[in-house]
Amino acid sequence: MSTEVFSAFPPQERIALVDLVETESPDASRAFAALTRRLSNEVGGRRRIANEAIVPMTIPDPASAKADEATRLLVVSEYRTPRACLSALAKRSASASAPTAEHIRSYATRPWSRLQAGGVRAIMKVRGCFGRARVPRLGHAGGAEALEALVRGSAIHDALPAIGIEDARWGELVERAGDRPIWMLNFLRFRPRAIYSDLEADASDRSARSGAQAYALYGRGMFRSITRVGGHVAWISRPVERLPETRDADWDQIAIAFYPSPAAMLSMLGDPEYKAAHVHRVAGLERTRLLATQPLAGV
Repeated sequence: MSTEVFSAFPPQERIALVDLVETESPDASRAFAALTRRLSNEVGGRRRIANEAIVPMTIPDPASAKADEATRLLVVSEYRTPRACLSALAKRSASASAPTAEHIRSYATRPWSRLQAGGVRAIMKVRGCFGRARVPRLGHAGGAEALEALVRGSAIHDALPAIGIEDARWGELVERAGDRPIWMLNFLRFRPRAIYSDLEADASDRSARSGAQAYALYGRGMFRSITRVGGHVAWISRPVERLPETRDADWDQIAIAFYPSPAAMLSMLGDPEYKAAHVHRVAGLERTRLLATQPLAGV
């Protein structure tokens, strides 16, 4: 196991491992989730998330399409130190029940601190008490028409081809998730410099921003919009280092957003404040991977 990736992280600070796993059955997913929980516990860590992958909403490039479509499991484990993470990884590699390297993509990353997480959640909880938006239910008669109206009214509708979300993916998501909560996994790669449309009045001034700065502006607007539909930012980490065995592009940040339902996410996308902030997301991101997930049953 190469240790070079882990040298990028402070030796005495927390680290997380994010795994995207291609499994053949729910039983295989549960077996891997149980393995990661046991191994992380043995070194003083913990498995934070074990979610079933439902629909890949955005596939970043053709090279990753096959793996993204085949991914069935998201696991996030946190460790006290990079050394502890390496120890758990070594045991996992030696386990006969672990997937082979070609069926798993793993990323080491630094999760937000407990103080940061607590502060953000407190702010979002308070904001969520005011100005709650009405979110329609889609898993009933008339749901198809309501879904179509939400998609047409969203901030991303006109940009769907460019960012890779096809209208059909929303229908698939609603069919599988119904009106149940979803956890949307976001892989983010920032542009070196933000790129704004020439049609925007201050595009020349805005282009002096880095992609990360533009995305931070988007985040401020998104925070307010997501709370109005009952959602919140569940987990954030940065920087991201993929393990040597993982065949994928490089990424800057990983985040997971919680929504009470697919309709809640679409309602957020149609929120006027979100639409105003969305321009910064487009300007700041070079590429993204969006994967809709839900907690894996039986773990």
